[in-house]
Parts: sequence; C-alpha cells; structure tokens
Amino acid sequence: MCSAGIDNIIIHPADLPESDKEKKNKTDLHDSRAVAKYLESGVLTGIYVMPVDQQEQRSLYRCRQATVRSVTCCTNRLRSLLDYYGVKLPDNLRDKEYISKYFLDWLGKLQLSTDQGTETLHHYLEDLQYHRKQLLLVTRKLKKEFAEHYQQRYTCLLSVPGIGPVTAIALLAETGDLSRFKNPDEFCSYLGLIPSERSSGERVYSSHIQPRCNTHLRPLLIEAAWTAIRRCPVFLTYYRKHAGKNNKKAIVKVARKLALTAKAVALKKEVYQADYYIYQMSATAIG
Repeated sequence: MCSAGIDNIIIHPADLPESDKEKKNKTDLHDSRAVAKYLESGVLTGIYVMPVDQQEQRSLYRCRQATVRSVTCCTNRLRSLLDYYGVKLPDNLRDKEYISKYFLDWLGKLQLSTDQGTETLHHYLEDLQYHRKQLLLVTRKLKKEFAEHYQQRYTCLLSVPGIGPVTAIALLAETGDLSRFKNPDEFCSYLGLIPSERSSGERVYSSHIQPRCNTHLRPLLIEAAWTAIRRCPVFLTYYRKHAGKNNKKAIVKVARKLALTAKAVALKKEVYQADYYIYQMSATAIG
C-alpha cells in the first residue's frame, strides 16, 4: 500500500477504543466504522514496523527458538518411551537430565523385547540427533551474522554480566532499533517487566507483571538476571535490597535493571564497567 502511495498505519487490535455497545455488538460493519471514526480524529497510534531486512534477521532467531522446542519435544518423547517400557538406566546415567553423546551411544545399542520396539527407539534417537544438528547449525549462523552486522553492539552486550550470545542476539533481533524507545518505561513496558496497575482515586493497586509484552525476550532476561546476581556484585546488591519482600519480584526488578543497562551499553557502544555503575548507584537512588 505504501508503494502504491497510500499512507497507512498498523495498530494493535486491543488498542482500538470500544464502547460497551460496540463490545457487545461486534461485526465487521461496527469495526470498520470505529476504525474510520478514530482514525479521522487522530487518536490511533501505529505500532513500530521493522524494515524487511531486520524482520528476516528476527525470523532466523525465531527459527532457532522453534528448533529448541523441537529438541525438547524429541528429548521428552524419548524419555517417555524409556519410562513406559520400564527401561533401567545405568547408575552413571540415571540422574542425567541432558542426554549426552555417551547416553545416545548406550541407547543406540539398547535392544527392546521386539524388533518393532527397537525400531521405534532408533527412530526417536535419529529424530533427536537431527534436530540437535539443526540447532547447532542455526546457532552458528546466528552468531556469525550478528557478529558481522552488529559487531560493536554485540561485543558490548556480551560484556554485561548475565548476557550471553543467545540473549545478546535476541535483544538485537527482537528490538531492532533500540533508539526508538523514548524513555526507560516504554522499553520496560515492551519487555513486560513493569507491573500492571489498577488505580481509582487515591488508591493505587499494583498487580503482576503485565501479560502484554515481547514473549521472546522476557524469559531470557529473567534467566539472565539470575546469572547476573551470581557474577556481579552490583546486581547482587540490588537484588538483596528488594529480596526481603519477595524474591520473585526482586528478580524482575533485576531483569529490568539488566535490560536498561544492556540498552545503554548497546546505544553508547561502550563495554560494561562495574565501577562506573557502582558510582551511579551511590549517587542516584534506584527504585
């Protein structure tokens, strides 16, 4: 439409204001009239649309996520088969959560009571090995591509405690242009790291973290926050400051601080320095 000279915006469906009558009488006619009315009054705001090249880079990262889910599915299916037939594992493999190469070799030599059962086991093994190989290839391709396209930002993100190659790639792939966020609250809202609020008059009620967010980034940042408090005294001090009330809420606060730190490091293209942030913490009150 843009190439045809038609100016347009894309809006989130949930952002379209609706009256109670419009909610209870939902038809295409009512929806189109509501969109036209609010578009004419100028109250609709379009969402950010990535350029095509950035969308394709993001697709490669999400392809890796889909492959991770496939590996998990294959692993669970294989373990379920062993449990179903009561296969006794050796003592050195019984408590192993990860199926190592030695574990796979042992399973490859395992014979069930029938040829059909053994064939099923070997099929599951081949399926798991195939998806693991695909995961390795996609991960290597991602690291190579992002190290070339975002060399300085990627290197700076890796210097932040808790952020590894996968999390750094996810931040660059899912956010695109980090400078598009006008303020820290807008960035944290996009990540889903701020609480929901239901207030009336003087009463303010804060609830759980909001469900509307980028679901690809929030779990990674929460996991990275647990690593950050083990590796960096700055984040550990910040966690202990809030952990007295609720450790789950405290780790979300750490994840929010970690995300803002990563954003600043990537935009400034500077390597993370703990001493600088310790000075900032002592000079500025952190909420």
